[in-house]
Amino acid sequence: PRVFEDIALSAVQACTKSLKDGSSHILRASGQIHADLFLVKHLLILREQLSPFDIQLRSVERQLDFSEAGKAVSRFLANRNRRLFSMSTENALVTLLREGVSVQESSVDSKRDLEDCLRSACNDFIEHTTSSLLGPISRFVDQCKNASSDGSTDILRKESFMNGIVVKGMFGNAYDNLESELGNVSTQMKLYLENSSTQSILLKPVVRKITRALEEARRFIDEVPNDENDWDTELRDEVLKSASAFETRVKAATSTKQGSN
Repeated sequence: PRVFEDIALSAVQACTKSLKDGSSHILRASGQIHADLFLVKHLLILREQLSPFDIQLRSVERQLDFSEAGKAVSRFLANRNRRLFSMSTENALVTLLREGVSVQESSVDSKRDLEDCLRSACNDFIEHTTSSLLGPISRFVDQCKNASSDGSTDILRKESFMNGIVVKGMFGNAYDNLESELGNVSTQMKLYLENSSTQSILLKPVVRKITRALEEARRFIDEVPNDENDWDTELRDEVLKSASAFETRVKAATSTKQGSN
C-alpha cells in the first residue's frame, strides 16, 4: 500500500502541474475564460477520480542542505588544532559534516495541494468573469476608490472620469456589451462544465461581486452634488437607472441559466 500511495502522490503532483501548464498554454492561444474553465474542469475530474481511493497522499521529503558548507570548510581549514583521528565528537571531520551539512524536511500533501489549486482556479474564474461582465464599470469603481483613498471626495468630484456625461456614456457602453459577454460566458460554461450545480456555484459569487461593484458605483456617484462636473438631477436619475438595468439583466441571465439547467 505504501508503494502505491507514493506512486499515486507523484502522479497527482505531475497531473496537477501538467494541467496548470496546459491552462497557461490555452491562455495564450484562446483567452482567459478558456484557460480558467479548462483548469477548473480537469481539476474537478482529477479530484473525482481520487475520491474512491481511501489513501493518504502525504509524505515527508528530505534533502541535504549545503548552504553552510562553505563556512564550515573555512572554519575547518582555519583550525590548526583539528583532530582528524579522534574517536570523540571533537573529531574535525565529524564537526565539518555536522556544521556544513543539514537535513531539510518538507511536508507534501497532494490532496491539499490539489484542493488549493482548484480553489485558486475557481477564484480566478470568478474574478476574471466579474471583470469581463462589468467592463468599464470595474475600472470606474477602481478609479473612484483611488481618488477617494484619503477619505475625502474633494478630488473625486472634480475628476474627468466622474463627469456626468462621461459616466452616462460609460454605463451605456457597458450595457451594450453586456449581452455578448453574457452569451460568451454561458457558451463556454456549457462547453466545459456539464454539471448544473457546478455552474451555479461559480456564477453566484460573480453576481454578488457585480452587485457589490454597482453599489459602490452608486455611492460614489451620489458623492457628487448637482451643478458640479456636469451633474444634475435628471442625469443622475438616468445613470442610476442604467446601473439598475445592468444589475437586473445580469441577475435575470444567471437565474434563467440556472433554472434551465
